[in-house]
Amino acid sequence: MIEILKKSRKKTIDIYELAYEYRKKPFYEWSREEVREYIQQLQELNDNNIIQITRSKKGEVNLDTIHRRITINNWNFAGQSENMSFDLIRFDLGMDASYYLKNTDEYRKDLKHIERLRDYLKNKSDELTLNEIAYEIFRDEKALSQPVKSSVDGKKILSKLGLDIACLSGADTISPFYFPTSSTGDAVLVIENKDTCFTLLRLLSKRQTNIKGIIFGEGRAVVKIFSFLHIYGLEHVGTFFYYGDVDQEGFDIARSLIERYPEYNIKLSKILYHHLLKDEGRSLNFKRQIDKTKSEGILLSLFDEDKSVVMSILENDGCIPQEALNYDDMKVIMDELQYRLF
Repeated sequence: MIEILKKSRKKTIDIYELAYEYRKKPFYEWSREEVREYIQQLQELNDNNIIQITRSKKGEVNLDTIHRRITINNWNFAGQSENMSFDLIRFDLGMDASYYLKNTDEYRKDLKHIERLRDYLKNKSDELTLNEIAYEIFRDEKALSQPVKSSVDGKKILSKLGLDIACLSGADTISPFYFPTSSTGDAVLVIENKDTCFTLLRLLSKRQTNIKGIIFGEGRAVVKIFSFLHIYGLEHVGTFFYYGDVDQEGFDIARSLIERYPEYNIKLSKILYHHLLKDEGRSLNFKRQIDKTKSEGILLSLFDEDKSVVMSILENDGCIPQEALNYDDMKVIMDELQYRLF
């Protein structure tokens, strides 16, 4: 039967087609003993990783619960003549040997990486980060995230095996984004820009304030950031006050965040926007096609007189960046508010 499989140029073969080639007579003419012996041989070939069979009582027509389509592991046949490891490239782990069967020199060069990749896939941990996985397999932490800066292109080796990064099931990561300010606070500030975040952090740190910490939203990254609130134990914070630029982009980010996470009490910071709107602002340098009317729904937490000002700025493609309230301005405001924001 092995010789029949060797001659096949296909990756799969029909179980009844193989049966006919094996005994040179239709399957319905076989005796029970012949059927039993055939099934036993298939199982042995499967155990030796020569073929891959799947079993199920449901699905397409099958033989003794074995599905009709059998996968042929050509790797074993070619590997015998090329001194390749029979069990190295595992179909059951999603690995495809086709590329290396045609490029044996590259197989020898990549052998150590392939071995470690197989071992990782057999016992993979969902808790390892991408760079940790890269070092585990390729002995270079940049092999997957920054292959051009790495000693080995891990993504290319995965591709040769018919795999991609998603197959590695690593833990998602994000840059640190939360900075505590007060142990007695019950609200968190979400700040769009870095400079304003740093300014407020300096002013609020170690003060008696209702703000327990600041999240640096980093523009649209804030939408992803909120899926990591549990890392800092922020899932049960009473209120999140959002503060960003007064322009199309700034309010569209706020809208995206509020709509994406209705389970959190996210509001615009009434007091910070009120003071920011005192600046005359400027025209947008780069305009985007954003539906400005969608921003109306998130303005409810602002003062009534500020809502119309904001809509006028958006409709006229204006902009007041957060940086318009600098450190000195913020210090005066904070002193007046006794470091309590809303």
